[in-house]
Amino acid sequence: MKALVFDLDGVLVDVSGSYRRAVKETFRHFAGRDIDDAGIEAYKGRGGLNNDWDLTHAALCEQGLAVAREKVVEAFQRIYLGDRFNGLIKNERWLVRDEVLAGLRDGYDLAIVTGRPGPETRFTLTHFDVDRFFPVVITQDDLPEGRGKPDPLGIRTALAILGRTDGYYAGDTVDDMRAAAGAGLVPIGVVRGEDGRDAKEAGLLAAGAARIVRDVNRIREVLS
Repeated sequence: MKALVFDLDGVLVDVSGSYRRAVKETFRHFAGRDIDDAGIEAYKGRGGLNNDWDLTHAALCEQGLAVAREKVVEAFQRIYLGDRFNGLIKNERWLVRDEVLAGLRDGYDLAIVTGRPGPETRFTLTHFDVDRFFPVVITQDDLPEGRGKPDPLGIRTALAILGRTDGYYAGDTVDDMRAAAGAGLVPIGVVRGEDGRDAKEAGLLAAGAARIVRDVNRIREVLS
């Protein structure tokens, strides 16, 4: 049996109203002006900014604003988490139907490797009642600082726990594709929505995606 490992944000969970909005609101808090979706995508497309805290901090720094990273993280988390998970995190939407996950579980060992912190990951999986589908979940907190994607360590860690050496990794960023390839998995690019779709797909393919899927519920169609 092969492994099928997923990124979380933008792949299994729609974060357009949570993480994406938190980037915008945190940027506005410090910069006094807006960053739009195209600007955020441009940072994602560069690689090396898989973590939205780092992306927001980099965007502020490139505007000439000397804001300490810890201040960015503090403001971001206040906006995203709110008080006891009542912030923007409540806007998230689960994207994969239970019957799809159940079918995939019959043919693959499922896992998640995400750049989210552990508490936020556990909250989301429990909130949507899908934690039973993923026996292995690797979060930011399970890795040494600075070893997140595109470093393949998280994916390799999941594979070691699963006892697998081959399979697939589904993600939506260039860092996901590079991490998957580095771990020896087939990179599957996930692209949702119409805005900038062609550019996103081209970027993922250039970063090593072997295949592209536009609806994660149809991922079995690109597995072989």
